[in-house]
Amino acid sequence: MSNLLFPRALILVLLFSSAVTSVRAGNAEHVVIIVWDGLRPDCINERDTPKLSELTRQGVFFKNHHAVYLSSTEVNAAALATGDFPYRNGILGNREYRPEIDPLKPVEVDSAYVVRKGDELTGGHYLPVPTLPEIVRAAGGSVAVVGNKPVPRLFDRNEPNSKGHDAASLMATLPTDAVKRIAKSNREIPADSTPQGKLDAMATRALVFGLWGEAVPKLSLLWLSEPDMSQHQFGPGSKEARTAIQNCDASLGLVMSELTARGLRSNTDVFVVSDHGFSTINRTVAIPALLRKVGFRAETEFQAPPTNGDIMVVNEGGSVLLCVIGHDEVVTRKLVEFFQQQDFTGVLFTRQPMPGTFTLAQVKIDTAHAPDLVVSLKWSADRNTAGLAGMLVVDGPATSYAARGGAHGSLSRFDMQNTLIAAGSDFRAGAHDDLPSSNADLAPTILSVLGINPPQPMDGRVLSEEMPGGSVAWPPPTVSTLNSESRSAKSVWRQSLRLTQYGGTVYIDEGNGSVTPQ
Repeated sequence: MSNLLFPRALILVLLFSSAVTSVRAGNAEHVVIIVWDGLRPDCINERDTPKLSELTRQGVFFKNHHAVYLSSTEVNAAALATGDFPYRNGILGNREYRPEIDPLKPVEVDSAYVVRKGDELTGGHYLPVPTLPEIVRAAGGSVAVVGNKPVPRLFDRNEPNSKGHDAASLMATLPTDAVKRIAKSNREIPADSTPQGKLDAMATRALVFGLWGEAVPKLSLLWLSEPDMSQHQFGPGSKEARTAIQNCDASLGLVMSELTARGLRSNTDVFVVSDHGFSTINRTVAIPALLRKVGFRAETEFQAPPTNGDIMVVNEGGSVLLCVIGHDEVVTRKLVEFFQQQDFTGVLFTRQPMPGTFTLAQVKIDTAHAPDLVVSLKWSADRNTAGLAGMLVVDGPATSYAARGGAHGSLSRFDMQNTLIAAGSDFRAGAHDDLPSSNADLAPTILSVLGINPPQPMDGRVLSEEMPGGSVAWPPPTVSTLNSESRSAKSVWRQSLRLTQYGGTVYIDEGNGSVTPQ
């Protein structure tokens, strides 16, 4: 029964312990985080998201919310989990070249094998900083994590089952009566037209009817894989994407109804957040093939152990990671010069300062496994057939993406702008916050309302401006633009990066570049 009830994509973690004993700064006894993967804030409306719209009226809509770059799922999951940017939490992309784990090809950073191997190599510190569930549990709180994709492993790797994160093995952590309740409720889920709608509904019921059991834990996380999957296949604003968003809204409604039925709505803070925004693909470029055509030894998978100067190209959708074996500076400079001549290049980042680039450190992506060059691809504010702005170039052959599909991962403002709504007794009602916020701010904010001190400083800030009793006269943020250029005999390369600074935290708004002939 377990294999049918919980496919391998459905990741469940259940860890209950005694209640938090520290004095709380807020009123919440419980916190629930619901991630709508890839939800753009401009897709929230009364027709498709009545429950989310109602929650917005009850709480705070953070209108200037940001993803962390790279604007991809695993990068932002790590930021949500740790309150830190990649340079501290170690996760730079959905896929990374980590030769100590696999010297021949990139690895999925949230796969069960990679997470286990990473912990083995680091003595249990695959993520070098503690996560929100780990901190809450260390303070004596109970935690429940559910996700319809592998990414929850980045939040909680400490489940008591030594076999890893297979859903079938995690069935052992569920009480027998919970399994029966989930099985019964899932028989009532209707089929739908979205790629992951049914699995998202199963994950939601697994949380409220199974993992919550007789007591709602201190911290709950529900990660829904939609509307990301539908937007990838059919594009933002498509009929299928709207249906997926409606399904997510139904999941939110079920969570809220269960909290109300248990008499817990008044002492529960609910956060609805997305990991990133979304764009529509208007062009694909086969970057590895282009690099080979001009003489680079570029591959997406090595057939034999690589030698100095070989290049591993890692596709991140709207960005590309290029790892030069041996960190050969001459090869890296030639790569930079090549991309500065291309009309599909957006922004370039390098390990070491080079003309016409920014450094990895300037956007806090200089991790221990960082590539030698990161390329954010070109974007525009043009609109798709559904009327949504944001068009993007992506790496890959034309057949790798649907003709009208979507992607993210770039420095497009439509990828970097995402969703955050917070509602509960620790937040103002009916407020719209124009101050900048990001996914890195979620963990410190939640720890603050729970009265738990983080074991070490976090990059994110506490969103105290929207808490009752907070100041109403906050100073304005500082907005700045970084510029860099490089000239050759034939052309001029220029790139820019728009940043907002507030409360000691820097937020990336957008970045793009252009090449013009001389």
